[in-house]
Amino acid sequence: MHLPSYNGALGKTLAKILPDCAWASYLLSCRVFKRTFGWWPSVRHPRSFNEWLFMRKVTLPRRTSFAPWVDKHLVKQFVADEMRGSTAECRVARTLHHATRADDPFFDTIVPRCVIKGTHGSGMTILVQSPRTLTADEKAALKLWMDTDYFTGSREPGYRHLKPAIIAEEFLPSGSLVPEDYKFFCFRGQVAFIQHDTGRYIEHLRCLYTTDWRCLPVSLAHDRYLAPAAAPRDLDVMLEIAQRLSREHDFVRVDLYQTGVGVYFGEMTFFPGSGLEVFTPASFDLAIHERWLRKEPRHESWNLESLLQQPALLS
Repeated sequence: MHLPSYNGALGKTLAKILPDCAWASYLLSCRVFKRTFGWWPSVRHPRSFNEWLFMRKVTLPRRTSFAPWVDKHLVKQFVADEMRGSTAECRVARTLHHATRADDPFFDTIVPRCVIKGTHGSGMTILVQSPRTLTADEKAALKLWMDTDYFTGSREPGYRHLKPAIIAEEFLPSGSLVPEDYKFFCFRGQVAFIQHDTGRYIEHLRCLYTTDWRCLPVSLAHDRYLAPAAAPRDLDVMLEIAQRLSREHDFVRVDLYQTGVGVYFGEMTFFPGSGLEVFTPASFDLAIHERWLRKEPRHESWNLESLLQQPALLS
């Protein structure tokens, strides 16, 4: 399990003891932003995509709840409701069991082939590739998940109002352990670009693509792989799904899986990498904000080549 942002003894201690209020979130998030990007962020006048995410993290009212979209169990109903009537089929992994306790009897028996997930955080995953009992370490992980308030460690508003729970899901139909994963960066129901990762459990590489599947000369937190990947078979279907699921939000990343039988929903993420993933060149970070997040957004086509020529981030 990975808790972003406040690594280091001081950061972890502050995250635990500081209250859930705007000034505390600003203090914690500002410190990490400066260490990551090398400059102090502005709440009033964000200039980049990541700075806009920072602004959202520290200014959203405490009552704001992302639970219907971020909770990995609740979001399935949202997807079913939102896709009703659409010609694009979006499959959702079947839930085999839902538990609100780490000592649920389901985990003491022979667990069927499934993926076990915490519904209230990130990186909480156990792969059960064939029916078996869980190991002592895996059962300890379940307890740790249930005792973890992911918001405290990340100060991401998306995790603030989530109730801890664990689900067991069916494995998705795929020739590999994990099917091909595509992440759609969406702004007000429009897809801006697509992230595709390979080798996440071996040598993690990542490329970004336009909606017509042109590989962008941009890296995001990981090195790019050398040979561009083929477009997913159901790219048009994926684009329609991502647009439909994101239309209520200024920004959300919609994650989808390509399988041999169609497209499966993955998750919705409102603060990718907790707003701390670095784009190279940095001008792309500025370009996203310029095109998609200005108070008066531009409506002309997104000329990626010219936007990438913008100067690097200001100090």
